[in-house]
Amino acid sequence: MSDDPVPPPLGQILVSANCSLTSSGALLLFAGVASGSLALAGSLAMLGYWPVLLIAGLEVAAFGAALRLSQKRGQYREVISVYPHRVVIEKGIPGEVEQTELPRGLIDVALAPARVRGHPSRLLLGSRGRRCEVGAALTDEERNSLGARLRALVADEPAA
Repeated sequence: MSDDPVPPPLGQILVSANCSLTSSGALLLFAGVASGSLALAGSLAMLGYWPVLLIAGLEVAAFGAALRLSQKRGQYREVISVYPHRVVIEKGIPGEVEQTELPRGLIDVALAPARVRGHPSRLLLGSRGRRCEVGAALTDEERNSLGARLRALVADEPAA
């Protein structure tokens, strides 16, 4: 094990999804929608329209699953750290982080057009045949700005 300290990054960029709904807010939203829907379905079931209760239960379950997926997706983060001789890209949600390391001197920052009309462009960092997409959670304008910032960070000469 080496005693050499790890140098601080020359630059670090955090990219995250815009998720304004907190966990407690999501829970309150789910409770409100579920109680309203099930109360109405329960009263209709008492009048003899019992299939409504089953359908309302399925709706509440589907809404809960969609809300959970949205909350999980809101935790997505990308951290791009530029060191003197390498660029480290960490992306994912807590507990499921994927890390890619590329040599800094050989990095190409490219904005690839969308594969399908109407879809967003893709910002790719590449070196020696390896490519890593960054900024997937951003708008096209934000992705352009991130690309310019990354080009500037990567272009600076590393310290000897």
